[in-house]
Amino acid sequence: MSRVIENPKQLILSKAKEILYNQGYHKLNMRALSKACDIALGTIYNYYPTKKDLVVEMMTDYWQDYLESVREIVNSNTDIYTKLNNVFKELEVFIKNFRQYWLTPELYGNQEYVEGGLQKEYGYMEKLIAIIEEVLKKEAADKNVQIKLGARETANFIIMNFITIVQTPLFRYESFELFLKEILK
Repeated sequence: MSRVIENPKQLILSKAKEILYNQGYHKLNMRALSKACDIALGTIYNYYPTKKDLVVEMMTDYWQDYLESVREIVNSNTDIYTKLNNVFKELEVFIKNFRQYWLTPELYGNQEYVEGGLQKEYGYMEKLIAIIEEVLKKEAADKNVQIKLGARETANFIIMNFITIVQTPLFRYESFELFLKEILK
């Protein structure tokens, strides 16, 4: 009699992340995953026909978790500058972890990953920008703030500068916030 596994897809993703995080991309294969999950190899392939499908789904989960934390931050009862500072701090952690687990040469150098992963990554960046755009629109409506560049362009400016500050820490967040206060007058 076969056993029933509750939420096998989540089990597979969870174990795959453990293997990736603890042993690296080269140790992540369907057989090792089958063994770690204690389920048949065919079951793994039913959910993820290729390693690329699995890796892209894992990256998607990673991004969705991050965007959920950003939504929690922007829905908090704090002023816009506190929200943006908290989004920046969360992005800083996200990028450092993303770099460690997802931008390894063995993974990022893999053409299949680049084709599937980068396309999804750009989509998630757009979602992040849209979240910040909504915060800016709400701030403009609630406090009669004029956004000189427009909400979309300002949101894009904020996120691209956040990423730059994290990746090249020659400019401090506090200095950037001064620019924001000028833009959001």
